[in-house]
Amino acid sequence: MNGSVTPGDGRARRWAGQRAARRAEVVEAAMAAIAEHGPEATTEQIAGRAGVPRPALYRHFDGLEDLQGAIAEAALGLYSEALAPVWSPRGTPREMLVAAIAAHVRWLAAHTELYRYVLRAAGVTTAVTDIRHRIADRMTGLLTGGYPGLPATVAAPLAAGAVGLVDGATERWLSSADPLPLDELAEHLARWVWSVLDVALREVAIELDPDVPLTAG
Repeated sequence: MNGSVTPGDGRARRWAGQRAARRAEVVEAAMAAIAEHGPEATTEQIAGRAGVPRPALYRHFDGLEDLQGAIAEAALGLYSEALAPVWSPRGTPREMLVAAIAAHVRWLAAHTELYRYVLRAAGVTTAVTDIRHRIADRMTGLLTGGYPGLPATVAAPLAAGAVGLVDGATERWLSSADPLPLDELAEHLARWVWSVLDVALREVAIELDPDVPLTAG
C-alpha cells in the first residue's frame, strides 16, 4: 500500500541516524585532537581521541576529504554562531564595528589551531571563502540599505576590502611573537575600518558620526 513503511525502511532510517550521530561524535573528537596537537593532527590522533581504530573512522566518512570537510563545516558553523554581532548589529557605527571585529578576533584566538587546520584542509577553501563573502554581503547590505545609502557599485568592493583588512591583520596578529592585547587590536581595527568607510562616504557627500546610531541620521 502507498505510504506504508517496511521493516527495511525503519532499519535504514535508524542506521542513517546512528551514522549521523557517530559522525558528529568523531568530528567533535577531531576538533579536540586538533586543539591538542595543532593543525597537523593526524588521523591516528583523531581516531585515538574518538576511541576507535583508525580504519573505523572511514565507516562513517567517505575518505579523508569527507572527514576534513565535516570538520571544516562544524568549525565554520561555530564561527558563524560567534559572529552574532555581524548578523544582528546594534548601536552606533563604532559600536557595531568593535563588536563585530572583537567577535571575529576572539573566536580565532580561542580556536587558532582549528582555524589553521580548516585553512589547510583539502577541499574546504570554498567554504572559507563563502563565509567571508557572507560577511562582506552583510556589510554591503548595511551600507546600501536605507541610510547611509551608498551605491552598491561602491559598497560591495568597499565591504570586501574591509573584510580583507580585518582578515589580514588578524592572521598576522595570530602569528606575532609580541601581539597586541585582543581588545586593543579590535579597537585599532575598528578605527582603521571606520577611516576607510568615512572616506568612501564623504566621497558621495555623506557624513556620519560614528558615535550616533544610524537611526538618528
